[in-house]
Amino acid sequence: MTAGPPVPPASYWPDGGGTRPATSKPPGWAVGIMSAAAVVALIGGTVLATRDAGSGTPVAQPPPEVELPVSPPSDGPSARPSLEPSSAAPEETPEASPSSTATSTFAPIADVPEVCDLLPESMTSRLAPKSSSEPGVAKDGYGAKRKDCRWDQKGYHMVGGYNLSRSINVKVNAFQDHDNALEDADFMWDSMRDFSGQTREDPYNTKYGEIKELSGLGDSAYMIYSEHTVRRTSTAWIYVVRGNVTLDIRFIGVDNKGREILSNENSRPVPEAEMLKGVEEIAKEVVKGLSG
Repeated sequence: MTAGPPVPPASYWPDGGGTRPATSKPPGWAVGIMSAAAVVALIGGTVLATRDAGSGTPVAQPPPEVELPVSPPSDGPSARPSLEPSSAAPEETPEASPSSTATSTFAPIADVPEVCDLLPESMTSRLAPKSSSEPGVAKDGYGAKRKDCRWDQKGYHMVGGYNLSRSINVKVNAFQDHDNALEDADFMWDSMRDFSGQTREDPYNTKYGEIKELSGLGDSAYMIYSEHTVRRTSTAWIYVVRGNVTLDIRFIGVDNKGREILSNENSRPVPEAEMLKGVEEIAKEVVKGLSG
């Protein structure tokens, strides 16, 4: 018998791990936790900076991120529960869901390439000036091979009296098949729909644009813009499903007045049109890299 892909611990599913739910919706008890996590991920955080004690050059720090429950913990146990049905109760055959009947015209990929190699320096230096790349901490798990990369600003980029701070974050997840990739994407898109067009007050302090559907990137793709109304940071987020792969791409920016290294009330958010144009350009380049 061939072993299946790793799955979340049995306690994650309502039936104790006997049968994974057919629907892409998370279990009811997890909605609150996952919605809160999605809020933080959409906000994008403050683009902070610290000074190098030796050179005096500011080093932009990445905004805080919260992994959604569908992603494997970076330090989780290596042992996974068996895929065999529980002996305590017979396995039930789930009803077909939209995900289980979907097909894709894109060939599956077996391994995730080095994500930092997917964007050329000519693009990252233009969209995120004075940034440098660094592999992320994503680890394989929950049925997918995962890799990610960040491009963070490492110095001032002054224009018109403002330091234009930009960062890029790209995650690539390769699942066993298209059905599982689509299920993962469905959950992320549901989060976008939940926040689309909303303004959330304290403690979230976030204003969201309308969710937008994109074509030409894969089987399906959606994006959304958000602005933190206190820290003034802007985030453009795209989530793509393409065959057995999902792409999680975020473009984050803020303009800090003067040589201020922390965003504050004098900072200005980056306009929605500029951020969405940038993140879509990044997504097209990532897709091009995967296709090549």
